[in-house]
Amino acid sequence: MSTLTPRRLDAVLERPKPDRIIWTLPAIGARIGVGADFVRDTLAKQPDSPVKEIGGRYYAFEDDLLTYLRGRGA
Repeated sequence: MSTLTPRRLDAVLERPKPDRIIWTLPAIGARIGVGADFVRDTLAKQPDSPVKEIGGRYYAFEDDLLTYLRGRGA
């Protein structure tokens, strides 16, 4: 039997968090350290970009955005 540690207890009790949606070009840019123009003109136009547009508003799921950017640097 394994010893119960704070880390193991957190893993057992942790509830899944809903994926955070980042709305607007400036908010997406602020999250990743770039300007709104870069998000719209470059990032959103990349193949498989997590930045989407709906009804003239841009959004991205935070986890998808960060995963995408980490994969681009590899």
